[in-house]
Amino acid sequence: KQWYQRRVKWYTIKPKIAKLRADLDLIHKCMNTSRTDPNWSTYCVEPPASFSSTGNQIPSGRMQGVEAPKDRSTAATTADTFAIGDMYLSGYTTKCGPQTITGWTNSLDIYYSTTAVADSTNTYVSTGSGTYTAPVNGYYNICAFLRFKKGGNAVDVTVYAGGSVVAGFGDAVDQDWRSTGTCIIRLLSAGNTVYIRNNSGGGSDCVEETAWRYGRLGVYMVGPTT
Repeated sequence: KQWYQRRVKWYTIKPKIAKLRADLDLIHKCMNTSRTDPNWSTYCVEPPASFSSTGNQIPSGRMQGVEAPKDRSTAATTADTFAIGDMYLSGYTTKCGPQTITGWTNSLDIYYSTTAVADSTNTYVSTGSGTYTAPVNGYYNICAFLRFKKGGNAVDVTVYAGGSVVAGFGDAVDQDWRSTGTCIIRLLSAGNTVYIRNNSGGGSDCVEETAWRYGRLGVYMVGPTT
């Protein structure tokens, strides 16, 4: 009796195993067949035309399910936003005494809104004034780095964001050159600017750039708030 029951169970399972093997064979062929191949529609199954989803979800193929929403890993994915600004000091230059650090070269100025699949044509990195302007409300990572010239008394630099000092760094060693900087995360409103200022009063307290790009100001959005 037990032998008979096992035989019946095997005959019940056998066609399911065969179907599974056939499906796996189709999946393997589908994965190795270009969509332009005439056999693609034979091996691969698309979701029905009546399939519907919400947001930026997409059908997941043979199971006709829904994948999780994509993040902004490519420019073609909307429903997200990102902003990046980066600039570096150009050529050989010194910035001695109290002043806003200007004379930058634009390296990156990128902004994608929640509805755009192309970079904005607006300018958010101003090389002349040395400022980055936040395009939208959000939390931004701000990184500022500079090189200080040998021979000065001390150089104290501050980072401004949204009209207020948000960070500072400097050099109190006058017998050597030194490069240093800092990074912080701050909440900015659309239109807030970020820049670096030398606050030292002495004429020999200098920021120095040698074309090795010690001096950099980089800002990128960590996450929007609206």
